[in-house]
Amino acid sequence: MRASWIALLCWTVPTLAVVITYAISAATGQVPTCFPFVEGCTSISGAARRDPSIHLFRAMMLPTASVMVAYWILARAWLDQLGEHGRSRNWIAGLGIVGALFLVLYVVFLGTDGQAYELMRRYGVTVYFAFTALAQLLLSARLRRLPAPAQGRIGVGLVRAKVGFGAAMLMLGLVNVPAKNFFPELPVDNMAAWNFALLMHGYFGLTALAWGRTGYHISAGLPPVR
Repeated sequence: MRASWIALLCWTVPTLAVVITYAISAATGQVPTCFPFVEGCTSISGAARRDPSIHLFRAMMLPTASVMVAYWILARAWLDQLGEHGRSRNWIAGLGIVGALFLVLYVVFLGTDGQAYELMRRYGVTVYFAFTALAQLLLSARLRRLPAPAQGRIGVGLVRAKVGFGAAMLMLGLVNVPAKNFFPELPVDNMAAWNFALLMHGYFGLTALAWGRTGYHISAGLPPVR
């Protein structure tokens, strides 16, 4: 099986989940109609926390968390195949897996009432975004430091694109707080979150291309009997 399918699912399913749930919520009048990536008229959570959107959101995102765990395990093994044997690959996989587990926490408690549940939602979504993005940044850094032949297998342009996606996510995170102070009338938080999610999930799509170019496959089987 081609490993690129795992990365492709990590890109397409959450991207479709947030877009479709927003479209449903807007069509039913539960949230304003706008282009949320530019206008930020609602948050991702706000678009997905009511019936019927929340059921679709959970049905798509909970399995995605499991696929993301598999993705980070595969990413660690991929780095090993490319000649990266340092401890950083363990940190990358660990951060990504923790982020995926906190995605489960966020999705499970989305739409529930109570301060304790709200706290778990906030921790869930914050750790999911922060740890996943950090794992992606570290992965990009390791790819950037690979020997030229290994980078050539992936494609120098693709490696640079992954670095660019990471830099864009970092910039969004850094400018979010001062932007809120300079433009208090704009929903800066919402706009930043929509675009951050688009970049973060799109990063998995770049990995799908990289895994395809390097011929990365998942193989399963028992060792031969001696």
